[in-house]
Amino acid sequence: MAKNKKIVIKVVETPQCCFITDCDATSGYDYDYHQSKIKDMYFDGAKPDTTFTKNWLKIKQVPKSVEEVSPPKYINERYELKDREMANDKLPAVIPYEDRDKYPISILENLYRYDNDVVPGSLVPADVDFQIIMTLSECAEPSFEFEAIGKFGWDEKTYTIKSKNLRHQFIDKIIFPEVYLPNRPCSITSKQVYDITRQYVLSHIDPAVARITSNYDFCFTVKKIIPKTTPETITYQNIFARTKKERNKVKTSVQNYTEHEIFQMTHNQSNYQGYTAIPAIFANSEAELQEKMDEWLSTLITIINMPIQECPHCKGTGLLGEVEKANHKILSDISARDVTKS
Repeated sequence: MAKNKKIVIKVVETPQCCFITDCDATSGYDYDYHQSKIKDMYFDGAKPDTTFTKNWLKIKQVPKSVEEVSPPKYINERYELKDREMANDKLPAVIPYEDRDKYPISILENLYRYDNDVVPGSLVPADVDFQIIMTLSECAEPSFEFEAIGKFGWDEKTYTIKSKNLRHQFIDKIIFPEVYLPNRPCSITSKQVYDITRQYVLSHIDPAVARITSNYDFCFTVKKIIPKTTPETITYQNIFARTKKERNKVKTSVQNYTEHEIFQMTHNQSNYQGYTAIPAIFANSEAELQEKMDEWLSTLITIINMPIQECPHCKGTGLLGEVEKANHKILSDISARDVTKS
């Protein structure tokens, strides 16, 4: 029997743990369908933990011992008579496996059933070779996670954008192990920022202060609700009424508030006419990307939910409060801070 080939285990050392893998592929079929030989091994007596990446595992340190469970042993192989009442000198109740050739195969197939006893495998030393490919002073695990809303088919659904959905530099994916990518430059697309921002505003807007007037997968608008210091009575005619009498009838209503556009956006996959495409966000790491997205959302919702009133001294021709639009330059400045796009 040929001896099993030694298993090469790649290691990324950090002060907190060691990341290990026996997968050589970084993409494609061999990556997607890799069958790990080390996930059931014991490293210093303990099995490895799963990680945030598909084919990497985690152990405390480079182990002093690595063990695996040996295959089970099958002993006492035999054929047992299906109907024990038929047992006699020519048809014994049990035929040892090594005596099977003494009996016609038709007898064994029809009157007997095969059985054996199983001795479970035991821990034995594993034949492995550790290759330390990187030693890090620190290694942050992924922290990026935001709820978003998007269109899937005909329906709109909420979904989660996580670290696995981020974009990394192509050269980084070639050079660095997958477990180190959260520490490298990354970004989210204009569409992802749009979906996250839209969902966040939908969940956090104060309906007493602002309202959403356009809410689609391709455009989004928010307007301030500005109470009038003095309610205004307006007259109008319903030009769409069914009869001429109804169309000529003058109606009145009291206007208690006005509206002022405070925020609008589209994304660069749509570039819907009249709307500004929200930019992508770039950062030096996934943790920094999380911080920048948090800062953008917090700044935006603060502006949206800040109350505005008409000035009572100028009879409504002026406003009290922040009325400048939550423009996209705020996000662009946040994204560009301390990072170089690649």
